[in-house]
Amino acid sequence: MDAERSALTTLCQEFDALIGETRLHSAERQELLERIVAEARARRPLLTLLGQLLDTDRETTLRTLATGLPGAGPGTARQENFRCPDGACDRTAVPPPAGAIPRCAVMGGRPMERG
Repeated sequence: MDAERSALTTLCQEFDALIGETRLHSAERQELLERIVAEARARRPLLTLLGQLLDTDRETTLRTLATGLPGAGPGTARQENFRCPDGACDRTAVPPPAGAIPRCAVMGGRPMERG
C-alpha cells in the first residue's frame, strides 16, 4: 500500500477518535483537521497536513500512522496526573488510564496540564 493510501485508510479508521482528540486542542488544530478532511474528500495528498497536525516530519508521520493516530485506539495503560492549567489552585486530577484529559470548570473548560 502506498503511503498516501495508508494515510487515508488510517484517517478513515480512526476519524471519530481523532475528531474527539482534536476538540481538546486549539481552534487552529481543529481548522487544520477540517482542511485534512476536505483534502481527503477531494482525494488529494494528506501526509504533509497530517505531519503538521502531529508536529512530525514525513518519516515520523509514516511511523505514527502505522501504529494509529493520537487519541485513537485503546491508548496506554499509564496513569497521569494533571494540575491547574494556570497554577492558581492546588487541584490535581488522575483520570483513568488513557482517559480524557480533565478540564478546569473555573477556567471555562480549559484542559488541565500534565503535572
